[in-house]
Amino acid sequence: MPTMSAQTAMTETGRPQPSSVSNREWQQLCQIMNGYIYSQTLVTACDLKLFNYLSRNQGATREDLQRTLGLSEYCTRVLMLATCAVGLVRREAESGRYYNSELAEKVLVADSPQSMLPFVQFNYQVQQRGSRQLTKALKENRNAGLDEFPGSGKTLYQRLAEYPELENLFQEAMGAYTRLSPQMLELREFSEVQRLIDVGGGDGSNAIRLCQLFPQLRITILEIPTVVQIAREAVDRAGLADRIRCEEGDMFAHRWPAGHDAAMLSHVVEIFSQENIRRLYARAYESLPPEGKLLVWTIMANDAETDSLQAAKSSIYFLCIASGEGMAYPAKEHEQLMKAVGFRTVETYSAVEIDHCALVGTK
Repeated sequence: MPTMSAQTAMTETGRPQPSSVSNREWQQLCQIMNGYIYSQTLVTACDLKLFNYLSRNQGATREDLQRTLGLSEYCTRVLMLATCAVGLVRREAESGRYYNSELAEKVLVADSPQSMLPFVQFNYQVQQRGSRQLTKALKENRNAGLDEFPGSGKTLYQRLAEYPELENLFQEAMGAYTRLSPQMLELREFSEVQRLIDVGGGDGSNAIRLCQLFPQLRITILEIPTVVQIAREAVDRAGLADRIRCEEGDMFAHRWPAGHDAAMLSHVVEIFSQENIRRLYARAYESLPPEGKLLVWTIMANDAETDSLQAAKSSIYFLCIASGEGMAYPAKEHEQLMKAVGFRTVETYSAVEIDHCALVGTK
């Protein structure tokens, strides 16, 4: 009898004997296992203010960095190898001098208008910390990662009230995250709106930018008490207190303030279950006049729920720590829920390149 190849050989259990692991497969496994190195290198370099220094001192030598960062020669070599390997810093081959990557220069320098430093810290201190409990969260069907932050309240948002520094970091992080996804603010429908209620509007980042873009807009931010104070301070600093007011309220338990021709839910609905999303859409429908509009900006998975990594990461965060029930749902499910509560038409604007979509429902 001829000998079978490795690809078709059978194991003792009767299953085909797999072929040897290819170099490509090994590299794929290493990339998955070693993914934490990206975020650890990122947050450490930010902690050391490496990108700030390179922004002001382009072409710094290793000796310059060693002296400025206060590290040993050995530790400096390890740090710079890591930052170059993950693509945040580049090193000239001939001179050995270091430069920020274009991405680092845009989003990792403290005084950059697109700085993502607050979100980098929030990702590390909260999202990654809670996501370590993924196995437990899946088995217990709850946000087990919230155990990392002892206190009252069943969601991260309720519990943050007991951690003022983290709550401030969260609001700064969400503001930074929103700045890098501007498509929501570019919707033509905003030019047709006079009075907008921004439900779960956070620190007021969206409301402030919308008022700067659309001079006819008057906005009400609806938020929980601890966040309202943060929003009011931001609105005052922006000089927009005459156009933006902040009201305390629970988006589920309290009636939304009346007198608005549009409502906005930006980076809110993905936190919740489909049942609770439907409740929010129903609350919006009830609060709006005929022809009123509901504008939704949300992270999404593709229709087959096989992509993307950002959608998966966000869904794990919602499960493990944020609420224990949210997910990056496909856009089609939001369309169905909005129509189910009565919205006459739903227009969907895909931003698939950043794993988001905008939806506009008309009553």
